[in-house]
Order: sequence, then C-alpha cells, then structure tokens
Amino acid sequence: MSAKRLLVQLALICVVCAPWDAQSQDSLSAKSYYKRAQIAYDKGEITLALADYNKSISINPKVAMAYYGRGLALYASGHCDKAIADFDHAIAISARLADAYNVRGLCWFDAGNVAQAIADYSTALEISPWLSWVYYNRGIARAASGDLKGAIADYSERIDFKPRDTSAYEKRGLARLMLHQEKEAKKDFDMCLRLDPRMKPQLEAAIQQLGAY
Repeated sequence: MSAKRLLVQLALICVVCAPWDAQSQDSLSAKSYYKRAQIAYDKGEITLALADYNKSISINPKVAMAYYGRGLALYASGHCDKAIADFDHAIAISARLADAYNVRGLCWFDAGNVAQAIADYSTALEISPWLSWVYYNRGIARAASGDLKGAIADYSERIDFKPRDTSAYEKRGLARLMLHQEKEAKKDFDMCLRLDPRMKPQLEAAIQQLGAY
C-alpha cells in the first residue's frame, strides 16, 4: 500500500470534530468554506479545496482541522514544506491530533528526514495506537533507516489489524529476506500471492531488486 493510498484512507476515516462557534456568523461562514473544501478535496479538485481552506482559515484561524485539511491538500499537490507548516499549526492548536502527526511524518519521509518521520509516526501511535496504517508507514521508515527488526514489528502490527493487507505481507517478507529469514519470508510471500495472485510480477521484481532469487 503506497503512502498516497494511506493518505486517502486516513482522510476518509478521520472524524475529529472542528470546534466551530455556533453563535458566530463568521464561524458559520468559515465552517461553510471548510465543508466545501472537504467536498472538493474528496473529488480531487485540489485547487478549489485550497482556495476554500484559505478562506475558512482567514475568517477563523483557530480551527485545527482547517489547517489539517489544507495540509492534506498541499501534500497531495506536492508542496511538502507548506504542508508541514499547516500541520505544525494544527498540532499547536490541537496537540493530540494524531492524523496530523502521521501525515507530517509522510512529508518528512518524502523530504528525506527519516528520523523525524519516525518520531512523528511514533507520536501519532502514542495518541491513537489503533491507527493501523501508521504502523505500516513507520515500518517503511524504519526499514529505510536500517532498523529491519523494528520494521517487521510494525508490519506485523498492521497485519494484526488488517490481515488481508497484501502490501504489509510483501514489505515484511522483503525485510525478513534482508535478514536472511528465508523461511519466514516465503510464508509472507505465499500469503501475499494467496490473497492477490496479481501481485506476482511486482513481488518478483522487488525480490530481484534485493538480489535474491
């Protein structure tokens, strides 16, 4: 499962409520722009989403979810630096917004700052240990940092939550192969193909890339 797929998943699942002031006309207007931005984002209309998030934030700059939503849109459009700034704002307002740490971690990883990505994923999991896709993300980052045992542990957590996640089996199998745990790796690859035989070319290419046949 790619980072982008996980991003879409968390965007759909995240249900944190924004603290709109029902008595304020400005807040009602900000909320309308925020909701319209969410609809545009879900449709893939990123430019429109960004415009409405900007309007919402300009009216009411104290709502964490507006910064989080704009951060998602910025990340989706490839503007990681600006996205990180928005996630910083969201976290400053709502320090326990786990998804903001997760997507900021994706940004850090894309920027090559693997250690900071791992730190953000870990914070997200301290807040919400049931966010199974964050284990997957941290597993990728740990593998990139050379911590293959840690990566295997994270992929295993993801599989415990989602036992049909073929990508988690694939990644765990590759990590095990790199640790010369051939028997366990084969079990993961077999399960991956049992769940989705179409992954065979992808899996074979990944194994060959490691130099293992």
